[in-house]
This record gives sequence, C-alpha cells and structure tokens, in this order.
Amino acid sequence: MSIDSIRSALTTALTNKRVTRDEVRTIVKSAQDGGSIDAAERAELQAMLNTHGSKFTAAAKTEFTRLIGGTAIVTPPPAPTNQPEKVTIEATRQPWTTTYWPMAGSGNEAGNPQTHLWAKEGTLSKVDALLKARGQAEGARNFELKPNLNWLVGKESGHYIPQSNLSEIDAERTTGVDFNNNGKIDADVKWDFIDRNGQFGKDGKTESRMDVGWWGSCDKVARAGILFEEPKKAVTLNGVTFTPQDIKGLLTVLADSQGGGSDFVGNRYDANPDTVTLKNGQQLKGTIVSDVKFDNTSRRQQDWQINSNNLPDEVKVKLMDGTEKTFKKSELSYVAREDKRDDPVLMHETISAWLKSGRPAVMDKDSADHVWNYNFYKADDTLYKNGLKPSWANDELLKNGYSGPAGDGKIVWVERKVSLGGGGGTENYRYWMEEKNGKFINGGWDTSSASPDFLWRPQTESAFTGRNERNPFVDPKLVKEIYEASIR
Repeated sequence: MSIDSIRSALTTALTNKRVTRDEVRTIVKSAQDGGSIDAAERAELQAMLNTHGSKFTAAAKTEFTRLIGGTAIVTPPPAPTNQPEKVTIEATRQPWTTTYWPMAGSGNEAGNPQTHLWAKEGTLSKVDALLKARGQAEGARNFELKPNLNWLVGKESGHYIPQSNLSEIDAERTTGVDFNNNGKIDADVKWDFIDRNGQFGKDGKTESRMDVGWWGSCDKVARAGILFEEPKKAVTLNGVTFTPQDIKGLLTVLADSQGGGSDFVGNRYDANPDTVTLKNGQQLKGTIVSDVKFDNTSRRQQDWQINSNNLPDEVKVKLMDGTEKTFKKSELSYVAREDKRDDPVLMHETISAWLKSGRPAVMDKDSADHVWNYNFYKADDTLYKNGLKPSWANDELLKNGYSGPAGDGKIVWVERKVSLGGGGGTENYRYWMEEKNGKFINGGWDTSSASPDFLWRPQTESAFTGRNERNPFVDPKLVKEIYEASIR
C-alpha cells in the first residue's frame, strides 16, 4: 500500500483531534494489504507516531507498538572471541501487577479492601452499589463470599476461605463449609477432609492441618497485567468511585474470560508421591527412601522419570499410611518419580520467542511445591561459546542432560536473567545447551540453579465480550466502561 494511503488514514483519524485504538488498527491495516509492512511503510508509521504522538490515547500507543512489532533482539557488536556474548530480548512494555488477592481471611467477612476481593468495602461491594444505582441485580460480593471449599460437600463454590490455616479439629470455622449440614457454621466441629499426605482426602483421623494462605488469584493478576494497560486514575460512575486498585481487582476478576485460551509450555510440578510398581501388577504410592537414581538412564513419560533397569538390590518405600516396606529388585517392575525440571532448551527457546513477539508472558519461576505466577518482560543472556566456560561449568553436568549425555555438538553455557513485572525483581538461571546443525538438541541445568516450572500467555487480546464465569455479576462491558475511563 502506498505511503499516501497511510497518510490518508491518519488524516481521517485526526478529524476527531485524537487517535483511538480502533483508528490505529485502521491505519496499520492500510499498510498491510500487501501482506506485510515494508521498510518505507514502517518508517512512515514511526514518523507518524513521533509527530502526532500527543494526539494518540494511551491505549492507541500501546496498540500501535504491538501491531508494528515488538522490540527485537538487541545485540551489541560481536564480542572478542575470549569474551562471552551478551544478548537482551525485551517485550514492548512492562506488565503491571498487584496483590494476589488472597482467598483466606482472618476469621471475619469484613476483609481488607486493598487485598480481598470479597471485602465489605472492596471492589465487588462497589460493583453492587453501581448495579443498584443503575437498577440492576446485585450479587457480586455475595457470589465471591461463597466458601471456596464448598465442593467438599457438593455445593457451589465461591472464592472465600475464613482462615489461612485449615484445621480438621475446627473444620467449619476454618473452611466456612457447613459439613454437618445444619444450616450454620459451628465451632469445634471435627471433620476428616485431609489425608496423610497433606492433600484433600480422608485418613480416618481428624487432627490434620493445611496452609492455604498462598491461595489466591496470582494467575489471573498475571493475565490481567498482560492483557490490559495499568489503570491510572480513579473513576466515578453514578456516585460510586473506583480507585486504580479497585479497577485492577475488576480486571483480575475478568481476566480468565478474556484473551482466548492460553499457550502453555512445561509440566507443572504437583508434588505427587513416588510410585512403585511390582511385577504382579500391584502399584504402591509413597516416598522412596532408598538411594534410587533418577537421571539420564531413566525413561521419561511426560513429567515422570521411570527407572526399570538401574535399580538397587532392595528398594524401601514409606507408604501413604506411614508404614514402610522393602522390596527386592526381583519383585519390581519399575519405580517412578515426578520430575521437577523441564527441558532447558524448550524453556530457553520459548521465553526468547515469546518476548520477540513483543508481548510479556507468565511463568512459575521455580519448581517448588507452591505455585506463584509472575509476569516477565525481559531476558538478559550471557552466552559462553567456542570453548568458553563460566565458573560453575563442569563436565559432570554434560553427563546428565534432559535427553541423555551431551554428544559431539557444540556446547553453549547460558546465564539468563529474567526480569519480572510489577517490581518482582529478577530470577537467574544457569544451564547448558548442545547445538548441532543449527539447532539445539539437548540441554541440562546447573544442579544449583532454579528452573522455571511452566510458562504461559493469553492467545489473543481482550475483547470485553462474553460471559464472566469467574463472577457472573462482573460484566465485561461494565468493566470496559470503568477501565477505559481510567486510562484515557
């Protein structure tokens, strides 16, 4: 498309004295009817932003940057051969974050409006006030206040837990669940709902506890920080004022219904018990306490390592009921353990590719039992090639790659620093990759390095349409009205 057509589209957009996000899409589309944007057209588009940027809304600027492409790899001139190579990959903008909106409270329903979506004076109470002022049905806060653990007794669940530490000794007051079905929450009701492994289930006793203080909406906050601009100012509608923090809460509640599905990479570590399978077909679960090796000699099945050929003469396992049993090698078919580490090549290439697309993404930054979803927007790499090695590198690491020992390919040792959004700091990873015929075919982690548990990102942009299953009283169109007033 000619430069004249781009300028014509801009002239039309400027008739309203400001350029909106939809008008940006029209302008960029005028440069794409040939299938792509050539260098001259890109230069014209960039000059347009430089000249008329003050007339673009904040949303329009973000959309413009996204459509013409994110920040590419910034690579300095080649370093001397005796120095590692430095590479930075960065998205076009930093994502925002906020509290993880914990479900658990401190034994009352008042909560803290800054941290609890279900709080008495919180964002969902304000949604109800706005709905009431407009003559519409209320219910956003009450929906949120339904006990999250109601599913234990087959009832509809919401997003509220009275206390952060669940106790089988005081089951109803700590969970909010009416276990004895008498229509009220009683003190000191004993109920068996936690098994010996500390998971939901039964073990015939009522003495277990479970920490749920980390339960919340960190995944939805991360998704919202990618999909939406950060709210900048308070908005008052029908006499109800929503602060920027309130609006972040609304975007969190809305997030799962927007952006289509999710691209997901990696296998989440779920802290599943070890499995011992006997030759007679019997399968037992617990914790293997013998020194059984799970390494490159093990067979992989999804995120499980399976050892059937390199077993010791005897294997002792502590079963789920607390008893211990010892099995001879001749009795065993195989033993299996959930793997905490994913393929470093997959993680390296996915983080790079996603950031090159211009959009931030999300990771659980390590493979501990808990799950914390962090936005990330930049990766700074130090690459040791052509025989160079960092201080932590050694040949032993090359023997235990994700796909077996390293072969005769070129080895690249990597130190990657990932920047997390919303003041989350950075996370550092160390690993090696084997390159052959222009492709990375294997890799392994430094034994003292963390490794990402999984990565994910929304597949599309937000359209503010559809039904919000997370809380049906928080309508996407209503959130759009509040949100767009906050970013103008």
